[in-house]
Amino acid sequence: MNPGRSLRVVLATVGSRGDVQPMLALAKEFASRGHVPLIAAPSNFEAWIKSLGFEFAPLAKDVQVLLAENPDMMTGNPVKMVREIGRHLCENLPDQAQQLKLACDKADAMIYGGMAIAAPTIAEHLNLPVLGVLYTSCLLPSSRHPPMSIPWHGLPAWLNNLLWRVNHMVGDSLFRATLNATRAGLGLPPIDHVRRHLLENAPLVIAADEILFPPDPLWRGRYPYANFIFFDDPAPLDPELDAWLADGEPPVFVGFGSMSGAGTDRVARTIVDAISGSGRRCIVGAGWAGLGAGALPPGWRVVRDAPHALLFPRTAVVIHHGGSGTTAQALRAGVPQVVLPLILDQFHHAHRLHLAGIAPHPVPMEKITAAKLAAAIEAALELPAGPRQAAAARLRASDGRGEIVRRVEAMVAA
Repeated sequence: MNPGRSLRVVLATVGSRGDVQPMLALAKEFASRGHVPLIAAPSNFEAWIKSLGFEFAPLAKDVQVLLAENPDMMTGNPVKMVREIGRHLCENLPDQAQQLKLACDKADAMIYGGMAIAAPTIAEHLNLPVLGVLYTSCLLPSSRHPPMSIPWHGLPAWLNNLLWRVNHMVGDSLFRATLNATRAGLGLPPIDHVRRHLLENAPLVIAADEILFPPDPLWRGRYPYANFIFFDDPAPLDPELDAWLADGEPPVFVGFGSMSGAGTDRVARTIVDAISGSGRRCIVGAGWAGLGAGALPPGWRVVRDAPHALLFPRTAVVIHHGGSGTTAQALRAGVPQVVLPLILDQFHHAHRLHLAGIAPHPVPMEKITAAKLAAAIEAALELPAGPRQAAAARLRASDGRGEIVRRVEAMVAA
């Protein structure tokens, strides 16, 4: 249902590029339908957002600075990670709420994702239609998987349920007091449970493939799916890179996106040792970790920023961390994958791709060796192509961003 008028929509997100990029895709869709999007995000993304012609408002702090100041967060240790993320969110929640309140001035609706946890409170304060976008299904309680801070998958249902109960208690202990203090400053009543406030009281949509990441029957249809949100970067491939790709066999791509710190530092040498012996060509995606800064074998290339939608279909295999955006692009490209998860939802994505026959059994980034990585590459290349080709065809035909925009239009019209 189209509301019949131009809407001013705030798209709020806090996190890494993987949290911001889907909002850019949604902004493009809103603009194509005659609406006016404004993206509220950390200031390190301001230049990129404005270069694409969208309004920008600052929201929260640069997560890359947080990672640089706390390199031990990226070691795969869930206790360290939860503690530091919790501290960061609590310290910045009041400012996040005030910034988001200013950004939503004269808005007709708001969409939020990532760590923009002040969004439901501000929407309630302003009586604003709001939709939360989850880039992964593992944020939702389920007996089929543990909380996303837990790296162990394939656990029995009773243990997953127990871990979720612990997760809820930890969430309340970390955030409830700060969140209620922020709400009190806005004249809003306190909340009893953080999980209920963030995951039940506001409408949500899961931006992931329902076949590969199926719903828990216990959700009873509470969380609709809209498939992945693809952002097709208008920038072309660098001409030199394009020529290099055309001048030989498809290469291996290795990149860990916004991951950095101790977790990625130790794997840099492993990549060279694992791939150089095979004689394969390789492209290293530098990312936030700055991979490829050291000596590399002759003929290897380092890319700082290359559109994955154009690059991945021309590779032999993609080695990545399992972030939602990289996983989605590799799936749509239909190429073999090796997933080396490090934190959070990456373990869930790696596990589900393995169950679907699209990727070999995942090895955590912290435990990978050159021998294991070389074996994983060969295993990925030997997997039957059918499952990944079926997923690619399904994703190429999907329209996740259109479904979400139409849902917001219907919310406003109602």
